Amino acid sequence: MRGRVMPLLDGLALLLLGGLLAGLALSDCYWYFLNPRFIPVSLVTGAVLILLAPLAATRAPGPRPGGVPRLLSLGLCLGLAALAVGGVSVESPDPGSAARRGGLDFGPVPEGPSRIIFKGREYVRMNLAELFLLADQRPTDAPARFVVRGVVRRSPALDGQGQALVSRVAVVCCLADAVAAGFLADLGHTPQGQWVEVYGRLEPLGAAPRSSDLPKTPEAAVTVCNERFRIDAEGVVPVSQPEMPYIFEFREKEPYAW
Repeated sequence: MRGRVMPLLDGLALLLLGGLLAGLALSDCYWYFLNPRFIPVSLVTGAVLILLAPLAATRAPGPRPGGVPRLLSLGLCLGLAALAVGGVSVESPDPGSAARRGGLDFGPVPEGPSRIIFKGREYVRMNLAELFLLADQRPTDAPARFVVRGVVRRSPALDGQGQALVSRVAVVCCLADAVAAGFLADLGHTPQGQWVEVYGRLEPLGAAPRSSDLPKTPEAAVTVCNERFRIDAEGVVPVSQPEMPYIFEFREKEPYAW
């Protein structure tokens, strides 16, 4: 009897694990765990596990390494994964369909125009991670004027300098490697935690702030400020949090991911 039950449990574990993985890839919760550009990989992996489930369930009875401990380990992993996904589904806001745009192509087609007119001047729309990389590696290629979106982060040290950090969390693979990247700017009296669109230009930063002076970001373990440039803000407009608050896509040239 035990020799017949074990293959069935093996097959059931593979079926549930594959279904969970495929279901997560098709849900609006995927971006809480991985970059949306990995959705096709997760879908294929889930499908393969589901297809292997009948083979595992109908295999000939016989000795197999692991036995009960193996199944208990699989069950524990499956239970923890289901609990994590369920918790995200219940407690987290719905990010809409934006999380599913990534695919394997490094950067979806940006929505809206790549440039915008503000107070009679033209600004290139880009995200903070794209501007950060350009400022670090090819500052001469950065647009003369740009607009970026981010959240205002303050600290006593920066307030004393009349500056604040405008930053946004960037994710390459998953939230474990998330980094809040940003620039210093004079944002006036814009309060902590407010999302803003900052219109401006790059200007050399006289002295880079100490890491201990930078405000913490709850969503990321690391907060970095560009050490070469700050943003000379020509306009600061409070906005609501974007549908997708994190940056998953990076482009090296216009049109940028925004």
